[in-house]
This record gives sequence, C-alpha cells and structure tokens, in this order.
Amino acid sequence: MRFIVLFLLFQALRSGFWLKEQRSSCFGLRVKVLGETGVTTKVEGYVGDTIILPAKVFKTWTLSRIDWSILSNYTWIATWHPGGINTDRRPEYKGRLSLNISTGDLTMRDLRLRDAMTYNVDLLNASNYNIVNRVQLVVKERLKKPTIQLYQNFAKSESGCVLVLNCSSPDTGINFSWEVEPSCHHCSNNSSSDTSELIAFFLTTPDTVNLTCIVKRELENASSILISKIKVPTFRRQQDCGYMFAWGFFTTLLIVIGVILLFHFRGKITEMFQQFRGPVILPATDSNVPAESVTSQK
Repeated sequence: MRFIVLFLLFQALRSGFWLKEQRSSCFGLRVKVLGETGVTTKVEGYVGDTIILPAKVFKTWTLSRIDWSILSNYTWIATWHPGGINTDRRPEYKGRLSLNISTGDLTMRDLRLRDAMTYNVDLLNASNYNIVNRVQLVVKERLKKPTIQLYQNFAKSESGCVLVLNCSSPDTGINFSWEVEPSCHHCSNNSSSDTSELIAFFLTTPDTVNLTCIVKRELENASSILISKIKVPTFRRQQDCGYMFAWGFFTTLLIVIGVILLFHFRGKITEMFQQFRGPVILPATDSNVPAESVTSQK
C-alpha cells in the first residue's frame, strides 16, 4: 500500500500537477497555491503621471479576491473581495488608487518619487487557486528646460559676427546639442556634465539668429530657444551715439568746472588782469597856475 502511494506521488510530481495547500488568513479557506512562481513586471512612469500596475491575471480566471501589497511584510494598500473594494488603506495612497476587479490591475494617479518600489498582487480565483505576481515600479523626473545665456554678441567685421553662449541644466546624466539657424560658418561647443558653451561665427551678418540648446537623456529630451537679433547697422549707430554722448558729457563737465573756477578765483583773476595791462596814466594839470596867465598866453 505504501508503495502505491509513493508511486502516485512521484507521478504527480513528474506531470507538474502537484499543488500545495495553505490556509488563507482572510477567510479561513483552504487555498490551493500553484506550484509555479509568479511573474515580475517592470513599469516605468514620470512624476505626476497616471500609470497602471498590471496584475497579469490568467485570461481564463474569474477572480474572487485581489490583494495589492507593498514591503516585505505585505502591507495591504488596495484590496477587493465580494464584500467591497478598499483603496484607502494607506494615507500616502489615499485618493490616488483605482482597482479593476475584472483584471486585477491597479491604477495609480499623481505618481511620486517615493512610489518607486516593488508591489505584490495576490490573486485568488473562483476555484480557490492562488498566485502572487509582482510589479517593479520605476519613477523618473522629466527633464527640465535648459537655461541659455548670451555671453557675447559683437560684430567681428562688416561682413561677419560672433556669438558666445552658455547652456546649463539642473539634470544629471544628460547630453547637450545645439541647433543654429541660419547655419553658422564655424561652430564649436565644449560640454561638461551640466553645461555647454557654444561659439558661433557667421561670415555674413544675419538680422536674426535662432539658437536652440537641447538636452537629452535616453529617449527623453527637452530644449530651450534663444532668438538673438544682431543688426550691424543698429549696432554701429548705438556705438556712434555712445561716443557722442561721452563727448558731450565730458565737454559739459569741463565747462561747468571752468565756470566754478572762474567764480572762485575771480578776485585774483581781476588783479592779474590789471597787472597785465599796467598802471593807468592820466593827463597832468597844474593847479598853481593862475587863470589870468593862461588867458594872457592866448
């Protein structure tokens, strides 16, 4: 008799129909656990997005219980059984979860960085067969737009100009690239982990140049555009106006200083002027000569 029992067990193991039994902590039922291990699915999402954690239930199954849990102690975050759905078991997920009782999939809204972890889904079908699948959730931050600064914008000659720009980004693990319209005669850039410098030389002087700095990480990219207006005639007029303003300013300043000095030293200046002209000689008259003698001489 023992030999027959051992033979049957051996045949069951070989054919793959061996089932373990365990007692459910929820309902006190005898639950049959499939011998095969559950599948692990990787899901990626960005902060603020809405994503779906797939339960990967068998298409032939009719679910009778769904338990989504986290951490090594299988802390429940969303559950369903014929008595109802509960998706507010944890305060950090409150109002952000939705459970599909047909597929077992869990929808998570307003994704956050701290949501990145492994999620367990314990599925029970109508025949009391049970399986546990896992979802590894990866949460990323979207690339931020880079910042462009125009360091220098000057005319090198009548027929050309040079632009020097810097592009920076707060993100890490990125690559920089530039787009320039119209095309420059010679462009060179030097990039590091967080900045990129561009030197663009144009043989002709365009009225407007569109410069785009692009940062890229894997399949995601972001860009910023800077429109630089470089009209050489306007540049020259501004330069001439600057010289005229400086000349007028210094001329006025000299005049004001001269007036102040003249007013302050007016006494000395008057003395110096009189000394330069010399003493004034008036015609002499003899008061002792009598009037009669003068008349007689006539």
